Amino acid sequence: MKTPKILLFILVLCLLSFDAMAQSRAERRAIQEQRDSALRAEVAQIVESGNFSLALIFVQARDVNISGGVPQDPRIVTIRNDSIFGELPFIGRSTVSVYQSTSGGGFSFQDPIQTGEITRRNRDFLVSLLVNHPGESLNITIEIGFTGEASMVIRSNRRANARYIGVLQPAR
Repeated sequence: MKTPKILLFILVLCLLSFDAMAQSRAERRAIQEQRDSALRAEVAQIVESGNFSLALIFVQARDVNISGGVPQDPRIVTIRNDSIFGELPFIGRSTVSVYQSTSGGGFSFQDPIQTGEITRRNRDFLVSLLVNHPGESLNITIEIGFTGEASMVIRSNRRANARYIGVLQPAR
């Protein structure tokens, strides 16, 4: 007779523990959703202001054979309403004989933005810029995720595409 009571007691304990775990999961999920919502709002405010910076590193193309290393220190690129500022490395194919960069082979921005557009796609942002860089035209596409991660692709009429990844920062 004691065995059914013990089994019943164990069953009741299991049901109570499952209920407690479900509550804690729901609470954790609610807290995480609040954090995500606050982060999305902060990212949206920064991007929609039109004044933001990106800390970026160069992503090496698969077909480029590079001897030596690529500097992986993040470089800051700042976008302020109508201009873009900063320096980014470039390693790849190019028809540009002289680079306009003090770092010896990259993009050096101090240029006005010819056209710029910020589009919201679900929770992410797509920033499209057209910049007339000295000697070439650059089509810059920046994808910014709701958590602040960023991916920038620069398409040039005189160089191979360059890809960078990084994070969003408020402009300084």
